[in-house]
Amino acid sequence: MNRTLARSSIEFYKHVQSKIGFNLNLDLVGYLWLLSKNQAREYEAVEAEMREQRTRLRTVESNELADLIPDLVLQPSSQQSRLMDLESVEKGLFGIDCGTVAPELIVRFYENELKRLGAEFQFGTEAEAIRLGAKKSLGLPGAPFVWQDKLFKEVDTNVSTVSADTIVLSAGTRNPQLLDPAGIDCMVKPGKNQLFQLRGSPLQRLLNTKGFNEQNIVPFTILPKGQVYLRPAPRENSLWITAAAGVGQPFRLEEEPVADESFYTQNIYPVLSEYFPCFTNLRPANMWAGFYDVNSLDSTPIVARVGNCIITAGLSGSEIMKADSVGRIAAALFDDKDEATLLGNRRISTTKLGLVNRTVEKEKFVI
Repeated sequence: MNRTLARSSIEFYKHVQSKIGFNLNLDLVGYLWLLSKNQAREYEAVEAEMREQRTRLRTVESNELADLIPDLVLQPSSQQSRLMDLESVEKGLFGIDCGTVAPELIVRFYENELKRLGAEFQFGTEAEAIRLGAKKSLGLPGAPFVWQDKLFKEVDTNVSTVSADTIVLSAGTRNPQLLDPAGIDCMVKPGKNQLFQLRGSPLQRLLNTKGFNEQNIVPFTILPKGQVYLRPAPRENSLWITAAAGVGQPFRLEEEPVADESFYTQNIYPVLSEYFPCFTNLRPANMWAGFYDVNSLDSTPIVARVGNCIITAGLSGSEIMKADSVGRIAAALFDDKDEATLLGNRRISTTKLGLVNRTVEKEKFVI
């Protein structure tokens, strides 16, 4: 399911950039998973399944990796490597139809299209609460009661109260704050993500890696340990480094998330510098922090209708990668359709990603 959602969204972004002519800074540089021997064995069945579904993959053996990425240490052997139990890189698995895109340009494209359709925007407006009411109002104080059918009537914001026949709630990590008081569990928690920008002459050869893509830059690369990965940012002549949230990192929402350089130096750098010594002694030039709305149940988006409220949640760090598909399913729910049609005419039941009759498998190949 996640591959279906991602494939359709990526095809739409390609359409926007190449056919409509709206630049999204979409660069299909590819995703390169560096796998240890154990990981390669673990993912054999998933890899076979992806190939069967015509996902475009390329296996990169260790000797080819050594030629293509001379900055990569395939067999970390220092004392520090042994202390961290770093494994050798057995092979690489390269996803061809993957890459990077500018989030602000995608937002601008949709904003322009919605304005053209007559939509209005309220910026600087924070949703604070959703107000429930009785479907059939009897004017009784304290309503709605458990025996009454309920509707979402209004949204309180820091500016005004907004009423609507249908409310679409796509508030990311704020979804639970709005839905918990209404007794609706959207199955998501806030997972903090910290991003660190690295630049400098020692990284130039790595950034300009050839042989993987037309841009002749290093792919988006995932290391075998610590869920550490690097993203090329050639327009800034830099690399962005982070580590995916996991066990040991608390679920806690912060009003103003701030990146902590010690997270880089203590968690990311020890692994990164062993596989890529070119990062040795380099400090972040910049850093950011934000939150993913993490669905720990199956790492797959939630698109559900509860009464007259449509909820999208739990994209777990793949917001952009699956956004267009999720939007099409939400639109089908709004139109009371049983099926949503994704780009490429792939049809999906509108209940498949719901909260009640959910029928999806757990994502198996997660960064």
